[in-house]
Amino acid sequence: MSTTVATLIGMIFGLMTGTVLAGLALMEHPRRWTVSLRLPEELHRRLSEEAADHMCSLKAEIINRLQASLPDGDQVVDAP
Repeated sequence: MSTTVATLIGMIFGLMTGTVLAGLALMEHPRRWTVSLRLPEELHRRLSEEAADHMCSLKAEIINRLQASLPDGDQVVDAP
């Protein structure tokens, strides 16, 4: 019986620890949205070239361009 109690206590402790760690992990990272879109081939090519010129990823290039299109007071966090 003591093995069963020890196992149960271990499971409860593990669940509590996992819940706390998961909560901390969620608090540390800002929420990001995933967006899928289809780009015309020529636009994709041009954006890819611009990204290479700026030495950044295509994703960063798109995010930077979207941020630049907003009014200055509405700037958000830098592109990852």
